[in-house]
Amino acid sequence: MIWTDIPKNRRVELLNLLETRTGLNAKSIEKDWWVTLALKALFSGSYAEHLVFKGGTSLSKCWKIIDRFSEYIDLAIDREFFGFAGELTKKRNWKKATQSILHAGKRKIKRRN
Repeated sequence: MIWTDIPKNRRVELLNLLETRTGLNAKSIEKDWWVTLALKALFSGSYAEHLVFKGGTSLSKCWKIIDRFSEYIDLAIDREFFGFAGELTKKRNWKKATQSILHAGKRKIKRRN
């Protein structure tokens, strides 16, 4: 069943039930669902290899290092995607780490589905 096909009153009921069971705010639960859907769409595209999901939300969603929710997601786009050759000096040391995070994020999103 597709979430957006469920009548609004039923979605509200389900979110309220989840709020009761989890103690999380119903609006936050729905926002998290939309964030997850957006991430899935972004990292399923042909340009996904040029994206890096980073920041606190990535630490929570991908690594379970922290327990938090944010309405915002922090994404970086590879400079080469826009035609800029080479790497910035500051970024060289981060490339391996960000690629690792990207790979882990993709695996986590796939597992949730």
